[in-house]
Amino acid sequence: MLKPLVIASDLDGTLLAPGGTLSERTRDALAAARAEGVSVVAVTARTPYGVDMLPDLIPLLDGAICANGAIDYVPGTGSVRVLRSIRIGPGRRVAAAIAKRLPDAVFAVETGTGIVGEEAYRPLVGASNWDFVPDVDAVFKRAKRAVKIKVYCAERTGEEMAAAVEGAELGGLSMCHWGDFGMLDFNARGADKAFGLASWCKERRVGPDEVIAFGDMPNDVPMLAWAGRSYAMGDAHPEAVEAATDRTATNAEDGVAQVIEALLAGEAANAA
Repeated sequence: MLKPLVIASDLDGTLLAPGGTLSERTRDALAAARAEGVSVVAVTARTPYGVDMLPDLIPLLDGAICANGAIDYVPGTGSVRVLRSIRIGPGRRVAAAIAKRLPDAVFAVETGTGIVGEEAYRPLVGASNWDFVPDVDAVFKRAKRAVKIKVYCAERTGEEMAAAVEGAELGGLSMCHWGDFGMLDFNARGADKAFGLASWCKERRVGPDEVIAFGDMPNDVPMLAWAGRSYAMGDAHPEAVEAATDRTATNAEDGVAQVIEALLAGEAANAA
């Protein structure tokens, strides 16, 4: 692959610099790619609201796949299309099964337009677009739709949480963990970053061999494996490294921009 038709990138820990900002170098690289006819798609665990919190990035995006592949969003417009969702009843039963394995867990549900979460999340996320309620029962009563279920344990890693729920009845939901950070994400069966990105690309008659993807965490693994060429960041989780075809530098070193610059210059952009 020389120049792709689509650049698909995770945001936090990948495209964005530490602190969640867009560096000047990365901004320039994305603008140069789009000037050459390359589409740029954010593929993120963030909500549409979380994407809109990045005003410097929005003009450089042709699309956004949010909630780990469950939502197709047109950045900055409010246009949200839910690709797959979790029925509230089964979601409540999965939460009960998780709570038996993780009694210290707190829960939240992304609805597509906001998040309903237990009060214990407030110190972690601030106010933002969250609706805080007293307990997990109230979470599922308040949420009218679930595109993602979030589970947080303050004293555990994501890997420890994933091990604890192994073998539990999870209703066939897709699960990913956050490595050292104590969180699990659950999406509808088959909904992951590869599914969301592939849906976006199919509508535009773009195949995986025409896509280059970037990521750093286990939830990026399906996307990294699906794309024709993919880069794990320099400090990526081992699962992301194994799934990707190549490596680049860290987000602090503008690793995504380095690859884009090399591709546009016609260089091989081998692993950093």
